[in-house]
Amino acid sequence: MAGSEEEARYSRQLYVLGGGARRLPGAAVLVSGLRGTGAQVATALVLAGTGRVVLHDCDAACTADRAHQFLLGESDLGQNRAEASQRALAELNPHVVVETHSGELSEAFLASFQVVVLTESPLEEQLRIGNFCHAQGICFIVADTKGLAGQLFCDFGEHFVIDDPAEEDPVSAAVQHISQGSPGVVTCMGTEDFQDGDLVTFSGVQGMTELNSQEPVPVRVLDTSRLEISDTSSFSPYRCGGLVSRVRPEECSHKPLCQALEEPKIEVANPEDKPRSRSLHAAFQALHAFRRERGRLPRPRAPAEAERVLELARSLGAQQGPLDENIVRAFASVSAGDLCPVAAVLGALAAQEVLKAITRKFQPLNQWLYFDALECLALPGAAELTETDCAPVRPRPECCCWPYQSLLFPVGLGP
Repeated sequence: MAGSEEEARYSRQLYVLGGGARRLPGAAVLVSGLRGTGAQVATALVLAGTGRVVLHDCDAACTADRAHQFLLGESDLGQNRAEASQRALAELNPHVVVETHSGELSEAFLASFQVVVLTESPLEEQLRIGNFCHAQGICFIVADTKGLAGQLFCDFGEHFVIDDPAEEDPVSAAVQHISQGSPGVVTCMGTEDFQDGDLVTFSGVQGMTELNSQEPVPVRVLDTSRLEISDTSSFSPYRCGGLVSRVRPEECSHKPLCQALEEPKIEVANPEDKPRSRSLHAAFQALHAFRRERGRLPRPRAPAEAERVLELARSLGAQQGPLDENIVRAFASVSAGDLCPVAAVLGALAAQEVLKAITRKFQPLNQWLYFDALECLALPGAAELTETDCAPVRPRPECCCWPYQSLLFPVGLGP
């Protein structure tokens, strides 16, 4: 990012993302699927100042969408989801280009993006696009929510360089002056933590704004207050401000989706959660198989259809370790629903990974993450719900299990 106006607008994220934030205005991201999760991802990216966000959806907004997609209003029903969402998103940040696409996701179309996010795609489409993105060096993300569970997958390629993988505060110093010369000399408050050969980035520099958009440059420590950098003789004169920060690049390697499905690397907060996540990994694949077989998701609380999903999960040769059958049944029984809280969690996590891909700041997800709130189904009154109880009744918005909503206590809705 360059210019004092942009720096003031995004000052909070500059403290977190540092020099990597300079890549945001030039980035192009595709978000495919504008139901609840896609809307959350797109909103976060627009507010973050991503240069160009393209929304893709081929379907029209329906009444059920309004239960989980906050960008849609009553007047948007019957219109293309992406086009209806674009109007609301464009108002959030006029400095971001928000476009729509309702056609095929061809390879020629995909090639113009740095990051592709799929939120409502069948597995076959995920595999096709994932293989293309992996071969072309395009960062690829799948963010999928079904009922009370969510799935997140990242493939940033075989040789993705992270400029600054550390999550602690980087070594940095406040800039006092930068000379125009070859080499340029940076005067700053304290250089004792820098070493010869360190790579650094600049942010918030006024006047010599060319430094804010530069890739990391090596430094030589001259003394306790001066660093020598590359040629600055052709840059604008330094005026004031700025931060010089050390970065230490690392390389990570991701498998393509086709391989990662069979050899999953699943991140968990607690090692005890690994069996649960592996069961959800199988459950999501089984759900894709069920949808191919029936042309739809399982009906809510339909025991026979949940058992069919379980059979499909058992048949997966990629399943590693014991399968928690209760988890798979519970997942399948509410997988047809869409809930705002689940979409909010997965959408925020997916948007965070997009920012990592663009800014190359922080370690990306390696490579799968599963989230669920299936314990909600054990709450009083929820366990007794039947297929009849959860059958959709028009014109109310469909949710996970409508009678279950009587158990919710909304907080913070205002007068």
